[in-house]
Amino acid sequence: MNPLPYLLLLALCWATPAQADPIAEYTVARAAGPIEIDGHLDEFAWEKAEQINGFERILNDYDQISRPTRAKMLWDDQQLYFAFVCQDPDMWTFLTEEDAAFWDEEVVEVFIDPDGDAKNYLELEINPENAKVDLVVRTLKPEWDSDFAWDIKGLQSAVAVYGTINDASDVDQGWTVEFAIPYSAMAGTITGGGAAPNVGDQWRLNLYRIERKAGRALRSRIVELEQGLAKGALLDSLKGQYNEETEYTAWSETYQRGFHDPSRFGFVKFEE
Repeated sequence: MNPLPYLLLLALCWATPAQADPIAEYTVARAAGPIEIDGHLDEFAWEKAEQINGFERILNDYDQISRPTRAKMLWDDQQLYFAFVCQDPDMWTFLTEEDAAFWDEEVVEVFIDPDGDAKNYLELEINPENAKVDLVVRTLKPEWDSDFAWDIKGLQSAVAVYGTINDASDVDQGWTVEFAIPYSAMAGTITGGGAAPNVGDQWRLNLYRIERKAGRALRSRIVELEQGLAKGALLDSLKGQYNEETEYTAWSETYQRGFHDPSRFGFVKFEE
């Protein structure tokens, strides 16, 4: 028996994660009472909600996660609720203005595509300062078409931090994020959105986190070089280090395809 074909197959399977892994599924329970959006997940409804105990690495270093994330979802007749718990020993950010490029720093994200058609879906990102970027992605192909002027009307969000932001001299515990998206905010823009789901309905969405372990100082150096229009080996090296020390994670894995892969968005089913 010639072992070469088997060894080649084994090497391929080891190097590349299985692209046919099941898409994540989640049962969204109805909130058992009022939810106060304050960043503290102390309502009984959150205690009862199913917990997502781990996100999966995408883009690099599969399954090597040192700063894990947990998440939950709830719903009622007016809003869809999300909660993230982010372990983070060094919370930091530069950006605080709405619709800035928060994806270059540390954020949690949700993309919502209720009918799963990969068109006209919602993207929301929130950083440790509770600063936000929200947009609608109209199409991905043949050309990218998105609208940053669009806002989630009635959005409520709050962040609770356990430690100090922008102080690398101490060790933080992390941050929690809580937000509520009104269904009405999606009317006329987000395909399949605008009305409360019925019990038994199923939507497509995904949850993400970007954790920049390289820290604020390295990001500051990169921005300084970019603003000075610097190019060359140093800038490329610093960007490479910044990327390699980033944990890109997702609830429903997208592997090398990145964040905008609606075919890999998870399935959420609404129940009482």
